[in-house]
Order: sequence, then C-alpha cells, then structure tokens
Amino acid sequence: MSQFLRRIISLPIQSIRSFHSFDDVTPAKYISTHLKNGLGSRYVCQLQRLTIQVCKEFRTSYGTREWIANDLMNFARQHPYVVVYVQPRRHRAPNLIGEYLSGDRQWIPLSNCDRQQINWWVHSLLTQQGDPQWRLLKQMHTDSPSIQGIWTPFTNKPNDLITRTYPDKDLIEMEYPQMTATQQIQELFEQQKTNKTT
Repeated sequence: MSQFLRRIISLPIQSIRSFHSFDDVTPAKYISTHLKNGLGSRYVCQLQRLTIQVCKEFRTSYGTREWIANDLMNFARQHPYVVVYVQPRRHRAPNLIGEYLSGDRQWIPLSNCDRQQINWWVHSLLTQQGDPQWRLLKQMHTDSPSIQGIWTPFTNKPNDLITRTYPDKDLIEMEYPQMTATQQIQELFEQQKTNKTT
C-alpha cells in the first residue's frame, strides 16, 4: 500500500474533506510563463535530443518503422537543432524519449501507434519545454464556488442580443436617465428657494 493511501486511511472522517495534499501522486504548481526563451534574439527549441527505440521485427513497432522510413529525414531537415537517435531493440515495444535543455526527459510508449499518431507525439515533444506533468493550482480558493461561472460583459444582458441584426437602432441610441444630475441640482435649488420664502 502506498504512503499516500496510508495517509488518507489514517485521517479521521471530518478531516478528509479538507485534505488537499496530493503531492505524493502528482506535484502541483501555479501557472507561470517563461519569457526568457528567445527574448531579444531568437527562439531556442527546448527539445535537444530525440531517441526512438524500435524493434525491426516486432508487430507493435510497425507504425514506428513506417514513420522512420517516410518522415524521419524530413523532420531532421526541418529541425536541425534536434539530434535524433534511432536505437534498435529486439522484441521490445517501441518508445519515444525526448531530452530537454532543462535536463528533464519525457518518455512516451509507441506500442501499436500508426504513422500519424507518432508524428503527433514527435511534434508534441518538439513544442514543449520539458516540464513534467503538473496539476495546475488556481491563484484563489473559495469553499463555495459560484455556479454562474465567470462574469462577462454579456452576463446580465438579454438573450435576444445574439439574434439581432446589426446595426440596430435601439442599441445606437444612448440610454439617458429620466433626469440628469444638472436638472436634479436645479430642482433642489428651486426647492430651497421656495422653503426660504415660506
């Protein structure tokens, strides 16, 4: 039994609801943008090495062998900054391993993947920065979340705005209050004058 399950079982019932720590399962972090990549000069691809482990005979490697025969040379020409290794392994499932500038490695099993799926995985590794999978944390927390969702400018507007044809004469005219602020001040002034005279 894992340490995580032991921690949950040992907790009393009332504290399980407030138990948030899932760090033993997946690490968590806040969303952050890395503006250093290519700032001021040029884009630097974070993927540095791509290793394709493939069997020459195994049935699950058919799509990988097809991708190597047809697409590998084009990929290498388009992305000369990525070093590509093809590593034969007898009677083992194919794998795709990406190594990044940060030192992280991503390992993807390619069993029974066709050529198009492998192309998708290769380009997925190419466009990542090598961070492992994180659970993203929000910057704010509430115990009673709203069911109406995030506020937008159309939250409390009538639904017929979607079906109208524009330009619409009703929307062009400005909506003025019944009485302007100037008129209200003038009316208060007149009331004060009549109160003083009486």
